[in-house]
Amino acid sequence: MKKMNLLAMSLVSAAALSFSSCSNNDDLTGGGTQSQADGVYMTLKISGATSHGTRTGVTADKTTTENGNEAESTITEGMMYIYDGNTCVFRKVITKEMFQTQPNQTTAGVTKPIKVAVTGAITTGKKYDVYFLANRTNIDNPIAATSIFTSTTGGADFATEKNFVMFNQNDGTKAAAHSKVEFTADNKSEANPAAADVIKLDRVVARIDRPSFAETVTTVTPATDTKTSINVADVVAGISYEGYAVSNLNNNSYVMQNWDINFKTLSVKWGEPKYSLPKSTYGTLYNAEGLTNFDTKEKPVSWKYAFENTTTDVNDATAVYFKVKVALTETANNASDFRDGTFYRYDGRLYTSIKAIFDDAATGAISNPFTETSSITPADVVAKISDADGKLTTDEAKLAQFRQTYKIEVYRQGVMYYRWAISDNAYKPFIASETTHTYSVLRNSIYRLNVTKVSEIGKDVPNGPEPDDPVKNPNFYMNVTVSINPWVLNAQPIELK
Repeated sequence: MKKMNLLAMSLVSAAALSFSSCSNNDDLTGGGTQSQADGVYMTLKISGATSHGTRTGVTADKTTTENGNEAESTITEGMMYIYDGNTCVFRKVITKEMFQTQPNQTTAGVTKPIKVAVTGAITTGKKYDVYFLANRTNIDNPIAATSIFTSTTGGADFATEKNFVMFNQNDGTKAAAHSKVEFTADNKSEANPAAADVIKLDRVVARIDRPSFAETVTTVTPATDTKTSINVADVVAGISYEGYAVSNLNNNSYVMQNWDINFKTLSVKWGEPKYSLPKSTYGTLYNAEGLTNFDTKEKPVSWKYAFENTTTDVNDATAVYFKVKVALTETANNASDFRDGTFYRYDGRLYTSIKAIFDDAATGAISNPFTETSSITPADVVAKISDADGKLTTDEAKLAQFRQTYKIEVYRQGVMYYRWAISDNAYKPFIASETTHTYSVLRNSIYRLNVTKVSEIGKDVPNGPEPDDPVKNPNFYMNVTVSINPWVLNAQPIELK
């Protein structure tokens, strides 16, 4: 029978393939008329999750590598699989005690001789494919298109300390990652086991590191052709990074990366619910929600782990929210409606008092947002968003109504937000055309965002509206460097605009 290429076959649609499950015992059976053995031994060599030059990782110009820590790299047990083409013919749980040397980030592990028990016969002189699932033993047929991991935490439960789930690297170019083993009659002796090729593993999750701000990022430097440039220096004395949160963490993942037949496009698996912490967690265009998901300077979250995700829809992208706080100038603060750092943005300009908006509208510099009655005063407007003590209301619904009615952004205590949709440096960023960008988070990769410049005031709520004219008013962007990693490291400098 003509041997079929396992890797290629594993990448076509499930409808085109029929996979059989491994037997639940340690039986390896294979028919044939060639030389046969009643029982054989083998050794398994496993390379821990390192950078293997994988398609989903290292490129000379855009990515580097970085070793994982002990918690991310330890392998305590797993399941070994032997395949004949697309048919799983043998599987066995490999425990910690079965390793002669333990695999880790930098050293390949080797098992003691493993007995492949036989109830029928196996064919000698024939190569079988070998796979290894690290730190999980409950998957029958890992290369099947229907074999998936599901999570309620976006994959974080597959990245617990010293228990990171890993599987064979699969990028369409690294055939060595799909180990081969060939049995001979000599392998019936424990003293002369067959040696499987080294299995190279990838963690099934990505890592999103806590973003950082460059030390030089202390203020907003808008472009001269933006409306905000008119008075930003009068209002903003400086900025500081306050924390971050993530959104759209995929709750599902194929056990083995699922590439198209040409190894150009990676397919991802979605289920229901599609995402942990979906974009909607953080509110609407006018109200802020999900703020407890942000880390703080007092309790910084060093990193988050996530299943891979690829999409051309920016709203579906796995993304990082940045929380940045504005310090007002003394003059602006003294003239403010609320002495807590709160300020407004209307028609591209910054204000700390409703009266100042009235004054600019009276001169014709901006349109008048307060047209419901001719008798309305600045005090009347401020009262709409004040509590009984004269402080800014804590009622988000009330504040959202104000934002929507008047199209005035209200920056509570000077806090603003930016959303950055992540793209992988090594994955082809454009698939269909130069206007169709692919946002991507891929397994065994680190995404490290570093803000190098803030060039525009952000949004007053995490999912606030985009500007009416993004060309003349290119708000809500940042300069970000992204770095990814054994782990593939994606370092991404970011300019917030």
